[in-house]
Amino acid sequence: MSFSFGEKMASSVFLASCSPRKGGNGDLIARLLASSLSGQVLTRRIVDEKVRPCISCGYCSDHPGECQLDGPGDGARLLFRELCRAGIGVIISPVYFYHLPAQAKAWVDRSQRFWFGEDKPGAGQVLTAVLYGARPRGVKLFEGAERTLRYMALALGLAWTEPLCLYGLDGPQDLARDAGAQDRVRAFARALEGRKES
Repeated sequence: MSFSFGEKMASSVFLASCSPRKGGNGDLIARLLASSLSGQVLTRRIVDEKVRPCISCGYCSDHPGECQLDGPGDGARLLFRELCRAGIGVIISPVYFYHLPAQAKAWVDRSQRFWFGEDKPGAGQVLTAVLYGARPRGVKLFEGAERTLRYMALALGLAWTEPLCLYGLDGPQDLARDAGAQDRVRAFARALEGRKES
């Protein structure tokens, strides 16, 4: 089955802010990225989209690209559409127990609908992430979240690129007090800008 979300918008960037907490580090990262990028930048807070969790009903195995949970009040389809139409998608997420927050994981799980289809709606587009955690170090801190996002990219046909990983951000104002980490976010945005132009 062929599945498409319509015309690509190669100059645009889609930012998915995954923290369930408003006004914290994730929202500041989204603002820093948006202010450092040119062109159209669309930001969505995943928690606001009320994505229902996958129930493993198997419907998508017979109907690739479709999901029985789509409908009024559920934002999964809209989020996939906006992600796959953008030239670059950036997942901004804290790490909870070495993984994504529950609301973000629910959205990722709903990408199963695309796993079975031959045509991938995000083909030619890029997906990356800014991941942050409370621990000051740890080589495996971001491994679970990154691996899951890699497979989401694969299901959608998106090209995964290495994320920015930030340590030591726990309290909601930690990033606001860390000028060095803010500079790293801005530098990451400049690198994304280079990808848009290449």
